[in-house]
Amino acid sequence: MINFVKKAKSFVLEEQKRTSMPLLQHIELSSKVGIRLAKGLGANAEIVEVGTYLMDCMIGEALRQGKLPEHIKMSAEKAQELMKDSDLSDKDKGNITHCVLEHHGVEKFYSLESEICCNADCYRFISIKGFSYAIRYLREMPFSDLVNLLENKANEKWKAVTLKECKDELEPQYRLITKFLDELKK
Repeated sequence: MINFVKKAKSFVLEEQKRTSMPLLQHIELSSKVGIRLAKGLGANAEIVEVGTYLMDCMIGEALRQGKLPEHIKMSAEKAQELMKDSDLSDKDKGNITHCVLEHHGVEKFYSLESEICCNADCYRFISIKGFSYAIRYLREMPFSDLVNLLENKANEKWKAVTLKECKDELEPQYRLITKFLDELKK
């Protein structure tokens, strides 16, 4: 598994360099949070780490092709392609695929690892750190479009948070972010 973790990280960093997406800081943030949550909740930290690397691995290409809504499917297909010749068990391959497919949330998660990946993804837009990275990256966008995008992402991600640990940690940050955005709209 250690070799595949390195392969997944290497691939996502190459894609990030090629397409500028996802933000490097967002990759690092969701990975660190995911690993921390996995260790704290007794989940497989390596599966979560791979899941956080691959969950948005094709978002840049999807944007380039004008297919943003398909980025999850494209990322899952790429994850399966990367795992094809690996020595991972079918169980681990399935779990990683579900981590990618379910990172925006589902009614019932396939595994604790996929739920952790979903929650770790939320830190990209509803933690102060992740939100700040997004503002910095998107600063060239027209101001009202930026505010609307960030508000939509913050609300989308807040609805996806399912783990109590994450709700407790993120709720005060989410409230500050939404208050900040409300002030910007005045």
